[in-house]
Amino acid sequence: MIDNIRHKSVRKKTASRIAAIQILYLHHFNDQPLENSILTFNKYYKKFLLEKLEINVLDENLLHILLKNFDKRKCSYDSIIQEHLSTNWKITRLGTNELNILRLSVFELKFLKKFDNKTIINEYVSLFNNFCGEPDFVNGFLNGILKSD
Repeated sequence: MIDNIRHKSVRKKTASRIAAIQILYLHHFNDQPLENSILTFNKYYKKFLLEKLEINVLDENLLHILLKNFDKRKCSYDSIIQEHLSTNWKITRLGTNELNILRLSVFELKFLKKFDNKTIINEYVSLFNNFCGEPDFVNGFLNGILKSD
């Protein structure tokens, strides 16, 4: 988990992004409706996440925004991801968490545009490092997306 001493409001947003990654992982591997994965997360994992980040609640609004219509927009995200991968990389080479982290970051950078781009990149580089490794890969990828705008 992330060793984090940031302000609680920031940790609530981080917790929401972590929750989204975990929920999407459950959703993928359990092949169940997203709502069921949310319930599973809330029952078994949410308390642990809140304790680790030393907060009482996560940013439920951000979590809802991240998950809303996720399945409906995956093709859009995947198209953007494939377009920005190097010629040696194909989207099918990415693991489930890697792909979902990239999808969420693409959503926040290209569609949501609610937070500063540098903040989003730093957040997802940190999350990618904690869940998948290779922070340089995601850092270069996300900066490439910003340069293409």
